[in-house]
Amino acid sequence: MSGSSIPSVNDRMLKVAEVCADDADVLALSVARFVASGYMTSDVACWDAAFDGAERLLGLAEGGRLVAGVVGILRALRAERDGDWSFMPATCCRVTANECALVALIRRGRCRHWEALGREAAALAGRAEAPRLAAAVREAAETINAAALRLQPADAARPRGAPLH
Repeated sequence: MSGSSIPSVNDRMLKVAEVCADDADVLALSVARFVASGYMTSDVACWDAAFDGAERLLGLAEGGRLVAGVVGILRALRAERDGDWSFMPATCCRVTANECALVALIRRGRCRHWEALGREAAALAGRAEAPRLAAAVREAAETINAAALRLQPADAARPRGAPLH
């Protein structure tokens, strides 16, 4: 993965607003954090929080689809990644290097950059190939793009393009 996608450990931790291009990226990251917390703690309340937040913003069906897509990405990441995974609490404004790479990977999928997606999925997994991770991102990309349309601000209180976080 390129140096711009994964900051070095010596760099300051970036903020969510610096990493996420839009509200859909913020929501996907938040859901990923809740799901990762659920895996770490074995507490279903974390997964419930992911669903509650997404459903509140997108509605029952679309929120559920978004969470399912992100769960698919994290399951693939857990299956194919060599090494630890670091993440922040769901409401934290800072982003780990691993989370920066995940958001960049999702962005590749959302922009349909399939060849780069395959390379970056492998880099994030620490393997020569990560077909399951690349496929999971491809599957989730359209749902996340649909969420982006729903999450566009309808009023001037929040400028267009200013993330939720």
